[in-house]
Amino acid sequence: MMKYKTLIAACALAAAGFAVAAQAPEIERGRIDSMVAQVLQQADADPHAAHRPDGAAIRKEVTTQLQSFEVLKNAALKAGLDKDPEVQNQLKNLEAQFYASQYAAYLERNAEVSEADVRAAYDQQTRVIKLQQVQFDSPEAARAAQELLLKGMTFDELMKRYPNPEQQFTDFVSPQQLPPELAQIAGQMTRGQITRDPLPLNGKFYLFKLAAAERNPEAPPFDAVKRQLTQQAKQQKAQAQIEQLLQDNGIR
Repeated sequence: MMKYKTLIAACALAAAGFAVAAQAPEIERGRIDSMVAQVLQQADADPHAAHRPDGAAIRKEVTTQLQSFEVLKNAALKAGLDKDPEVQNQLKNLEAQFYASQYAAYLERNAEVSEADVRAAYDQQTRVIKLQQVQFDSPEAARAAQELLLKGMTFDELMKRYPNPEQQFTDFVSPQQLPPELAQIAGQMTRGQITRDPLPLNGKFYLFKLAAAERNPEAPPFDAVKRQLTQQAKQQKAQAQIEQLLQDNGIR
């Protein structure tokens, strides 16, 4: 008899204009845990974050957000959007992007990086160089100058023979500060080495000599950036695997 009275009371409240509160959808604990972990990971990666965010507060916000997603998802299904071809196309694209990013992260996590790899990256990124250069109007003129070097002329003598205002710049620079085409070559050069071929830059042709190379005196200690460099090395290895996979499948 009591349960019938309760039911009658509920009906009476509804009839009187009072709404009975609906129950929010239940969200699997694993889904909540996963999203909370993502939020905390992003917070940890933020260099401007003053302190770690409140985990309990984030969990509550995440739960509410996932519940909102579920309510709206169910409404979308009820409206028949899962039968809409355009919606399905977008869903397939999002799914492909999701799995692609997950695979990239998987490769990065499992990439093996040695201490030697990390130290080589440190040496490369903290290296500063001093370049000497001679400028020509044509590649033929530059190759004629190379013949003079082969006959015994020093690079300093060549600079005096073909002077230009840019030769006054004698500071050390990081290879990353140079134009990309020059940075790639200069980053591999050893002290005293001269570029093998004339390098075209801004309508001119240049011969370069690596006059000096040293570690940037303002570079942070290796141990201070080891973790960051290790992550970068992992990312580079993962990217190389991705590039090879794309090439093997007829892309790029």
